[in-house]
Amino acid sequence: MRPVVRALAGLLCLAVPLQAVAGERQIVTLIDLSREGTPEREISHDVGRALRVDEQLRYRDPDESLNVGGEDAHATNIRSGRAFLRSAKKALASKEWRDAADELESAATAYVGSFSHAGDEDAIEEVVALQGAALFLAGDKAGADRAFTRSVEFRPRAKVDLAAYGPAVVAAYEKARESVLLRGDVTFEVRTSVPNAEVWVNGRYYGLSPSFVKSLAGPQYVRVNKHGFARDGRMQVVKGEGVVVTFELAAAHRKPAWDALRERLAEVFDGAVEPNDLSVAQGLLNAGMAVIVQCSGTREKMKVRLALANLAGRQVIKRMEKDVSWLRRDKKTIEVMVKELFAAPDLPPSAEGPEVRTESVFKKWWFWGLVGGVVAGSVTAAVLLGDTEPAPPKYQTGTGGLVLKF
Repeated sequence: MRPVVRALAGLLCLAVPLQAVAGERQIVTLIDLSREGTPEREISHDVGRALRVDEQLRYRDPDESLNVGGEDAHATNIRSGRAFLRSAKKALASKEWRDAADELESAATAYVGSFSHAGDEDAIEEVVALQGAALFLAGDKAGADRAFTRSVEFRPRAKVDLAAYGPAVVAAYEKARESVLLRGDVTFEVRTSVPNAEVWVNGRYYGLSPSFVKSLAGPQYVRVNKHGFARDGRMQVVKGEGVVVTFELAAAHRKPAWDALRERLAEVFDGAVEPNDLSVAQGLLNAGMAVIVQCSGTREKMKVRLALANLAGRQVIKRMEKDVSWLRRDKKTIEVMVKELFAAPDLPPSAEGPEVRTESVFKKWWFWGLVGGVVAGSVTAAVLLGDTEPAPPKYQTGTGGLVLKF
């Protein structure tokens, strides 16, 4: 293959899964190759957390795809909730308070019934608080108080901004919020049939199951999830001590395919990944890119390996590893590792010496110029890539760079 063709092929592999327009968020998922163990699951959770809070990325939890077909009712509820919310916002903008309250009641019912399957963009506490505002302005003060109370119970740490609806609405919301926050604490336990499932209560993460939870007395919105199993959740009223909330986790519809994929990707950090396996991962998880994590060792010395895989381009872009002490959770270290993983790949040494790019590829004008150039020249590239010369050797482990020759 001619040098120019090699360059075009490399750019195509890197650019295909990335958005064609700067500013759009890249969809990234997580593939955990670690053995079953509490510290390994904790690290995997924190890698997912780092991806979730990155505003340049759109994190797609593997659970969203692994049980497709098994969560249809919940998926329908969430879609309905979003549709009702859109209608309600139009009514609020027109100051049609009663119509808005009715639409928001439908949205809240759909959302709360399937809260364990809602996405990060679905702020359910805000939907219920807006319902309270609409009811208040429609003259239903008692209904507004119930809605405000339920909003705070759903996520006590959140505070919804209702200033646009006037000081009276804000005062009523704050009164309900204070009433909930003054409740006494209760402690209860969450157990799952399969250990090390993530436990979330009222929008807050409480570690891996079995987990003890300290919360305000009253309704507890508990949800649990573990890769390879169907997500589950329910509301449980807890007024005293000694309550145990138990979940029987069912295997996700695609768990056999998920387990087989993890086995095939086991050697990804040794440079032996098969391109077709990355294509399978893309289809299974419905994402263009993935962060692959593999942890091994002890809490005193845990080896954390991360790889950034271009699933659509069938290529591992970058690999890195670090020994960390995991005697207690170290979210900061994981955040730094993930940020380094998404920095531009190191370019291998040239005749003039090594040239290293450390800035994020998502922010550089030249990166999007390359993407545009690749798209514009895709027809020419398609012809040139038909050359029958042998394919170039794979990158050396750990480099993840592109050799551009002209």
